[in-house]
Amino acid sequence: MDVLRVLAVLVAALFVLGAPGLPTVLALRLRPLTALAVVTPVSAVLIAASAELGHLLSIPWTVLSPLVLGLVLGGLLWSAGIGRRRSRHTHRVGAPEPVAHDAAEDGDDTAADGADAATPDSQTVDAAHDTEGAASSTSTATAAATNTATATTTTGVPETALGRALGTRRGRAATILLGLAIGGGYILLRALDMMGGLFRVNQSYDNVFHLNAVRHILRLGDGSAWTVGGMTTLPGEETFYPALWHQTVSLVVQLSGQDIVLASNLVMLLLGTTVWPLALMALVRTGTNAGPAGWLAAGALAGVASAFPLSMMSWGVLLPYLYSLSMMPLVLMLIVHLVRLAPDGEQRLTGGQLGVLVPAVSGAVALAHPQGVFVALVMGVPMMVWAVLATATDLVRRRPRAGIRLALLVPLTALVIVVGHDIWHRFRPVEASAAVWGPNATTEEAIWQTLTLAPNATPIWLPLGVLVALCVLAVLIGSRSRWLVIAFLAAGALSVATRSLPVDDLRYELTGNWYSDNNRITVMLATAAVPLLAVGLDLLLRWAARLLPVLRGTAGAVLAVALCLAIIAVGYFSPSTEVSETYLEREWRSDNLLSDDERALLLMLPEVVPEDAVIATNAWNGSSLAYAISDREVLNTFMSFQAEDEVHLLNGHLDDAQRDPEVCDAAEDLGVDYALDFGPKEIHGRSATYTGLNEISETGAAEVVLQVGDAKLLRMLPCRGTDGSMNG
Repeated sequence: MDVLRVLAVLVAALFVLGAPGLPTVLALRLRPLTALAVVTPVSAVLIAASAELGHLLSIPWTVLSPLVLGLVLGGLLWSAGIGRRRSRHTHRVGAPEPVAHDAAEDGDDTAADGADAATPDSQTVDAAHDTEGAASSTSTATAAATNTATATTTTGVPETALGRALGTRRGRAATILLGLAIGGGYILLRALDMMGGLFRVNQSYDNVFHLNAVRHILRLGDGSAWTVGGMTTLPGEETFYPALWHQTVSLVVQLSGQDIVLASNLVMLLLGTTVWPLALMALVRTGTNAGPAGWLAAGALAGVASAFPLSMMSWGVLLPYLYSLSMMPLVLMLIVHLVRLAPDGEQRLTGGQLGVLVPAVSGAVALAHPQGVFVALVMGVPMMVWAVLATATDLVRRRPRAGIRLALLVPLTALVIVVGHDIWHRFRPVEASAAVWGPNATTEEAIWQTLTLAPNATPIWLPLGVLVALCVLAVLIGSRSRWLVIAFLAAGALSVATRSLPVDDLRYELTGNWYSDNNRITVMLATAAVPLLAVGLDLLLRWAARLLPVLRGTAGAVLAVALCLAIIAVGYFSPSTEVSETYLEREWRSDNLLSDDERALLLMLPEVVPEDAVIATNAWNGSSLAYAISDREVLNTFMSFQAEDEVHLLNGHLDDAQRDPEVCDAAEDLGVDYALDFGPKEIHGRSATYTGLNEISETGAAEVVLQVGDAKLLRMLPCRGTDGSMNG
């Protein structure tokens, strides 16, 4: 029975994450991997837009809203021919990929030093090409065209049976699927081990809000971000809250008919095991000249940095931030194409495709969590500056069209810097709330932790650091994708800063946008590190194949897979992973928020408590999850909230309902018929915050009607109000 429930939610989640954006992706005529990678952010931005349109037009919140909006957008783009390229190519099974923009077509066979050259085999080139990464693209193209001794397929694999196989669509698809299976499977196994099961409730502070916000959307039939923000405010004082996570999960619950906890957990797992690896592979596939080994490694190594995605599945629990960062590689991919750091070829995105995808993907990242915008600025701005410098170098060398590219790049980069600077300061939390977390390492320790991809406050693991250093050197020496190193250095610098800077103005200036939370900041390193490792590994394997010709065949493919598995093992058996796992498991397997008995009681509530009843609860001890789990109205949905004076009166004095007529009247006015007593123990070491619930079963104000272990459901007894009449 549980298997059928999981399958129902899984199918619903895949539909919600993919179906709304599918018409748009098809209309853009994207390459298969790119299409698979971007369909989730396109669906996400349609979900968010339809939620706000539905709110304005009073349209009930269902999956039909984003589906219809997606069909309309896809139809418009298809009719406008946005995805059509300037030349058409006929593909046949087994044929090499054609080049969309070659030198004859563009009149420009050169690229910036920071970009990958447009060669006849533009997606990947042979070892000779890679070892001359600093040479001009013209000379490289000539060498590649004339060097028949090292002939390659369009996948960059020597002309062998394996090379020909990887040159087919099926071969490329198999490589990508294998990378996804290894990386996604590894993350899934570790996540399930961390969680202890698909049906468990994360025991962290934020999870109370996230689960209850989904129920709030479903109860009101309104998915607006203002509706979610209004869950904890007084009527008329609603605020915006980034609600893409809650909108998505609410649609999954609607479609599957299953509970919110299971839907939330499966959407979380899909983002970490599928959306994230696909985004990484799309970045490496379209943004670099890496061959099949690089695409494979980008997916397979998706979980090598323990900080992401696993820590965001537990810490906080920051599910909206997880949603945002799982799409972050696509932001880098679009930047690379926008500033022409990507190689020419069939994988290159056209201007029309970029015109649609840039706002769609950026919007999805921002709407999932605004801090994703800051992450994009940290890595994206240095990449754009690098593109400007590389193009200026081309201009000095008098390469064709360098002046035109520079004339476009300079104002674009300047605009991004100016707007980004304003966003950085305008939307930063005030310093009083942005200095909660302090440093936990010396500068030297922080540098080594960053180089070894160690999660926050965990030990250094030198073997992984050596591998990172080797890949950095390989990319610097043999690849035109040096922007990968720039992105890694930018993310690494912030990682060092948050781990080591003292609490002062500089720390606030650099890290205050994330509340100076070391955990939120250090996880961004994975977005730059995994592609860097993938491209570096691809280069190292090519160089090895030059020395050992046997590696140009099946042995090379086997070695690539074996190396990916070995790197995963190196990361898994590191001391930092062990320390991190202990903490992450505690956030899922403890009973800090909700014990097994309390969960069992909540599951039984619908059989006892009428649908229109209101239950007095304490969010600090988990009883307020009756809203999400039991689908019953509660007095307090979250720890931090605004409420009428009557609510605060009942929180402090509900147990006095028999003695205090004002309390009796407040309970009657708010419709409070039941109360949950989950004892004095609360999250974060607190105890008995709402004193009105602590002794309610002992004062005669209520009677126990259901009990599991120490968890009790009580029904309020009739009491006398201020007018002398009996209430209840």
